[in-house]
Amino acid sequence: MSKILFVINPISGDRDKEDYIHEIDSWGESLGLSIEKWETTGEDDEKKLKKVIADTQPETVVAIGGDGTVMLCAEVVKDTDVALGILPAGSANGMATEIEVPDDIQGALAVIAQEKAVMADMLLFNGKDYGLHISDVGLNAGLVKDFEEGERRGFLGYASGVASQLLNLKTFKAELVLDDQTVEEEGHMIAFANARRYGTGAILSNQGRVDDGVFEVYVLRELSLPGLAGQFFDHLDEADSYFEVYRTKKVTVNLKEPQPFQIDGETKPDSTKVTVEVLPKCLKLIVGAGY
Repeated sequence: MSKILFVINPISGDRDKEDYIHEIDSWGESLGLSIEKWETTGEDDEKKLKKVIADTQPETVVAIGGDGTVMLCAEVVKDTDVALGILPAGSANGMATEIEVPDDIQGALAVIAQEKAVMADMLLFNGKDYGLHISDVGLNAGLVKDFEEGERRGFLGYASGVASQLLNLKTFKAELVLDDQTVEEEGHMIAFANARRYGTGAILSNQGRVDDGVFEVYVLRELSLPGLAGQFFDHLDEADSYFEVYRTKKVTVNLKEPQPFQIDGETKPDSTKVTVEVLPKCLKLIVGAGY
């Protein structure tokens, strides 16, 4: 690894990125690396990033931001030899947490320097949209939607969204067409997980990995406060009846009524049908030493 492009989201997580830039420059100089930096603007970022990569020819691209910045970089470098690293700097850093990349700058840079990588899977939604981490329909997607559309930010905005969702809480019916079976489910949420946990720390499956060639479909059938609380402390008994986990390479979810839908934190139009399939080993992803 001799040339690295750092892709910086200047507004992610409300954090000043000057500290990151100073640390990166010092780190790169100490290792004799060629460092390039580029900032997102929110306008044609994917097209512009492709050009920057074509012009600079980096061996590694490092996303500095949250899951949205990681997703932007992943879409651009998938199916190439360019490795993707993560320097967590967002309000939600779910994928970084999953692959054991530390939150502190020095720790994350040390992971990048070690160059340990896996060939990770990605998910394809409705034949056109890509996901890397966790997406869902129902309760959580409704919370994301309320947060985006609300005027409040931070904890108060999140709390307001939770209150709104709980006040209007109801189950919905869905048909799941999986690899080897078709099942009927009713619940509050269906999540499509290429990893074990949300950025909040809540665990959805005990076996999920980004490089195992399958993904998990998590169905929250009912609100069990003890069960959900346990998921924040890595206690997930897959024999419990308040949820179900299916492992598959592809699923089609047919919904009786339109439901909120989000992909890696980005809201999509309310949907009555969602198709998801795994794209195996299409992304060279730098991971922590213990992953």
